[in-house]
Amino acid sequence: MDSTESDRVVRLAVAETLARVASEDGLALGGTDAVRSLDGALREVLRRALDDRVPLTTPRFVDLCRDLGLNRDSLDLLGHHLLTALLTHHVGPDALIRVGALLGTVRRYLPAALRPGRRNDRPVPRRRDGRADNNVVGRYRPRLPEHLPSPPSWTCTGCGRDWPCATKQSQLLAEFGGARAALAVYLGSCLVAAAQDLPTLPLPGARLRFLGWLPRARI
Repeated sequence: MDSTESDRVVRLAVAETLARVASEDGLALGGTDAVRSLDGALREVLRRALDDRVPLTTPRFVDLCRDLGLNRDSLDLLGHHLLTALLTHHVGPDALIRVGALLGTVRRYLPAALRPGRRNDRPVPRRRDGRADNNVVGRYRPRLPEHLPSPPSWTCTGCGRDWPCATKQSQLLAEFGGARAALAVYLGSCLVAAAQDLPTLPLPGARLRFLGWLPRARI
């Protein structure tokens, strides 16, 4: 992709992202200055993502997200719109993975959203249900194994197969509720981490393993 085409993709993708963000109640960015700052930051991120010769850095983007009051949920929503916009311009898997990895890194430095059922940022105690403790079926029901990744080998903790195994793929589709772009962000971050842990892992096979099973959008 030449520089002219890259600039066009960056301009259009950021404009589409901000247009979608403007209609989201969960992404109240405030005034024009905040939108302008986010516009500039996203353009810089995408320019670097489309050029694999330069490193993707996070400190300034992390600071901006904090200044805008973004939490992990709102960043996920922003990332969903950004990746959805990029997908329409066919930038290729490498750029998507680089953007997904950056968003995954930034997410770790942002606060979690305050969930319902908390008071003064503390959990509201729930009344214990004694019937659940005395339920014979519940007490002796075997606990199903969790299918989690186990770095640095990146095998599944539940079945020992390469992660994500078939069971975890089904679970991820349910957990992300059909939000393919948000799921691609997560899996892209995992792919980058696995590639660092397993330097001999062939990249084409790794892409297929982590991203190739995702359902394609219907045309």
